[in-house]
Amino acid sequence: MGQLFKKTDKDKSVWSTGSAVFEAICEIDSWSVTVAVKCRIEPLEFSCPALLDTGAEWSVIGGNMAALLENRLGPPIRSLTMSTRLGTIFGELHRVGITLLTDPGQGDELTVESTTFVSEEWDGPVVLGYRGFLERIRFALDSGVTPGNQIFYFGLAE
Repeated sequence: MGQLFKKTDKDKSVWSTGSAVFEAICEIDSWSVTVAVKCRIEPLEFSCPALLDTGAEWSVIGGNMAALLENRLGPPIRSLTMSTRLGTIFGELHRVGITLLTDPGQGDELTVESTTFVSEEWDGPVVLGYRGFLERIRFALDSGVTPGNQIFYFGLAE
């Protein structure tokens, strides 16, 4: 299994609990995505690619997926207006479980209870943003030497 280690004063310990190949420069619907990782939005039973975006303030779920979640989410944390390059959209922050998926034999999936902006007005891909999601995990990207060898490592931040 591909793992990353952190060095302590006494030894080294594993900090990544799973890994998967990520897609660099791929198309999701009509969107060009630079780093696409595999995830599952709980409680939905199917996986989807998501844009890993360290510059995004919040993770975002929109369109049809937001509609599927509508009756399955708890009360919103708060309503919010988000400014995007395509204009302003309205939605709500919710607690949503997002599971990062591993490739076979590459460790354990990781589910993060994240704070996520949910808006049916967003027609872009699922976005995994910094606040409420990426800040809660350790992650590393290995760009690989050849296509198909780009690896996304992840584990829970302690």
